[in-house]
Amino acid sequence: MVPVIVGAVVTPVSIGLGVVLLGTFDDSEAAGPDVTAPVSTELKAGDVGVPVRYAKLIRDAAADCDDKLLTAPVLAAQLKRDSNFNPRARSVAAGAPADDEGSLTDPRSEEERARDGKPEENAPDAGSEAAPPAGDLPGAARAERPVTRGIAQFSDADWAAEGIDGNNDGVKDVLDPADAIPSQGRRMCGLLGTAKEHPGYRGTPLEVALAASHTGWSTVEKSGGVPRASGADGETYEYVKAVVTSSAQMVVPAGGGTSDGWTLPVEGPAGTPYHQRGSSWSTGLHTGVDFVIPTGTPVQAIGPGEVVTAGDGGDYGNQVVIRHEDGSFSQYAHLSEVKAVAGQSVQGGTLIGWSGATGNASGPHLHFEVRTGPAFGSDVSPVPYLRSKGLIL
Repeated sequence: MVPVIVGAVVTPVSIGLGVVLLGTFDDSEAAGPDVTAPVSTELKAGDVGVPVRYAKLIRDAAADCDDKLLTAPVLAAQLKRDSNFNPRARSVAAGAPADDEGSLTDPRSEEERARDGKPEENAPDAGSEAAPPAGDLPGAARAERPVTRGIAQFSDADWAAEGIDGNNDGVKDVLDPADAIPSQGRRMCGLLGTAKEHPGYRGTPLEVALAASHTGWSTVEKSGGVPRASGADGETYEYVKAVVTSSAQMVVPAGGGTSDGWTLPVEGPAGTPYHQRGSSWSTGLHTGVDFVIPTGTPVQAIGPGEVVTAGDGGDYGNQVVIRHEDGSFSQYAHLSEVKAVAGQSVQGGTLIGWSGATGNASGPHLHFEVRTGPAFGSDVSPVPYLRSKGLIL
């Protein structure tokens, strides 16, 4: 019996809001309107969000800290501010020449930098590791600070003391996000604990911990908390303000017709089920689930991920394949037109194309697969997967 696939009207996400974080300094240095920090861990993929390949690492790093003030959105905002999610970013030493007028060495070639500097040639929603020109990277360590490297911008001394082998491959590599992100989570967790031991310091414990991560605990101790905006360490004040403010941009907004950031690819009845036998298919079995919909129906990504294939798929016609952060892949085939581009970060509900009957299709429909890899032959039943996301009965 084929399970009934229900429409895309599902329970919206309810994102709670944490305590007010800014405006806790003295009245003369109020950071602006009160900013609340979301406690949801459903991270947003995209140009203002998180590259999908790092989302699970960030969530796990935050979850490993018992202190609930360290949330995945805060950690993500910190990494974006430090390196723009560039695992090859590094600062320059005192006296060394800087790229352009900034302080981060850009690992890209001149051709890559010229191409990436033209927005009209970039993929839309480009939430990838490609970093902007070095001078545009925010929150960079200036020349008077020690050399820092990697996605979390550890100095060599800090890495030697605090770096961990996060992926258990026997190597502690500051340039490997699988090591650097858990290390940053552990560092922030420890700083939060220290900050809570100083309730009289200026700023909340999270703000104090962010300041210490950026400039060192000794500076925070000397300043009696977060350095003042008007002082010599005003850059640290701006860093804390920017991280806390941008953390709200790191989560999927409540509502939007999705369940915890996931949605069905289209609204329409289910047709041919998974593994139905027939001579129409090369393996003798149907490798996905069909949705019976007319040509031109909008097709959307089922959840946060990164587009790995977008275009001609042979018998599949125009197709899109998306890699999700849990390691699974979803495929959308026989599209009349593809909107997504390879390398694009998407969220649940992002428009990726329109349904059709291209390729080996007897009529208009959406052929949908869930796979363990990006290519044909790695399909698994979509039904348990969709059910696990709360999308089918």
